[in-house]
Amino acid sequence: MGSAILGVGHHLPDVVERLGVQRPIAIEPIGPSKLAARAAQSAFAAAKRTPADVDFIIFATMTPDVTFPGSGVYFQHELGCGTTGALDIRAQCAGFIYSLAIADQFAGIGPYGCILVAGGEVHSSGLDYSDRGRSVACLYGDGAGVAIVGSIDGSRGIRATSMHADGRHHREFWCEYPASKRHPVRITVDDIRAGRHFPTIQVDKVREFTLGAMPSVIHETLEKAGLRAGEVDRWILSCILPEAAEEVAHRLDLAKDTVDIPSARHGHLTAAALPVALSEGLESGTLAEGAIVGLAACGAGFAWGAAIIEL
Repeated sequence: MGSAILGVGHHLPDVVERLGVQRPIAIEPIGPSKLAARAAQSAFAAAKRTPADVDFIIFATMTPDVTFPGSGVYFQHELGCGTTGALDIRAQCAGFIYSLAIADQFAGIGPYGCILVAGGEVHSSGLDYSDRGRSVACLYGDGAGVAIVGSIDGSRGIRATSMHADGRHHREFWCEYPASKRHPVRITVDDIRAGRHFPTIQVDKVREFTLGAMPSVIHETLEKAGLRAGEVDRWILSCILPEAAEEVAHRLDLAKDTVDIPSARHGHLTAAALPVALSEGLESGTLAEGAIVGLAACGAGFAWGAAIIEL
């Protein structure tokens, strides 16, 4: 008995021009759980499931609806899933990989036959659009993607996953405040004036790390799956810097027509990037049942990972 992605769906807000670039931006007051609830409708239809079938929820985000409780319970409530357990994952850009690996274990050996794996982000309400922050703000978009993972018999499914993290680099790509370790209050007026509540990124450091970590984890995951890179039909590479993902593809000698870099289209959707790209591929017909797909993500934390799946 193994596990597979039974259906996917995505939702992107309307495209808006900000800072001279086109991005999906949530203009209405909305959190990632509501975006994910909209995405889930397509996933349910594709998987021929309903909210009543859901056994567990895993929600990956770095922009939760509120500080607590987690977005998973908001998502659960939006869908009407009763008292189904809901877990939030904070692995930033690699959040969907981490969530998929957990769902694979739960569905493969546990009692769960229908797990919702969601990635949802609303970055736009937490970015600095002034001259000081425009170089970072222009990198992001908003959106959500949902995959339904269930147990199956046969070779199709989640073939391999790999996860890594290295906290030594956390200051190179982070959002410092509000912080519970900041006393006596989590954020001060001076912190806000200094922009410490906005994300910052050391571009050169992140690029350098991505160029080392992403190829390595792809090789690791291919070896686990018993495949060569050329046997994978589609690669989806998620990084806040699309040019770094392009360089990874070049270094691995991946055919250009097999590589999808979602941040080049939508800006960085963080935990939502991979499921959104999967859903777009299936919706457009560029992906179909039986396709072997390689997923890889690298980002804040630093956290990174990869997965090989057969749709």
